[in-house]
Amino acid sequence: MLGTFRTISPELALRWLGGQALWIADRIDADPDADPDSDSGFGPRSDLERSAGVQPLKRLPVGSTPDRPAELRAWYEDRQGQRAAQAHIKGGNPFLVVVPDTDFTYTLSVHPD
Repeated sequence: MLGTFRTISPELALRWLGGQALWIADRIDADPDADPDSDSGFGPRSDLERSAGVQPLKRLPVGSTPDRPAELRAWYEDRQGQRAAQAHIKGGNPFLVVVPDTDFTYTLSVHPD
C-alpha cells in the first residue's frame, strides 16, 4: 500500500484516487509526449550513449507492451465513469481500479465504511 486517505465524501475519495492514478502514471512514464530518442535523460539511448556497464537484458519493440500510464490517465479523465463510480460508492459499495502490468498490478480502491 502506497497511501491512504480518509473522507466521508465519495467525490473527495475519487479526487484523491485520481491524483494517485496520475502520480503512478507520471512515475511510469514521466512525459508521455516526449520523444523517447531525445537526450532528456529518460528513455532508450543508442549504444554509444549508454554506459558500458549498463546494458538492457531485453529490448522490447515499441508498441509491444500495453500503455498502462495511458490507461490510468484515461480513467482519470473519464468524467462519465467518475460519476458512475461516485454513485457506486454512495451506494455503500467498494470501488476498484485494477490495471495489470507485465510484472505486477496497480490497484486503486475506495472502501466505504
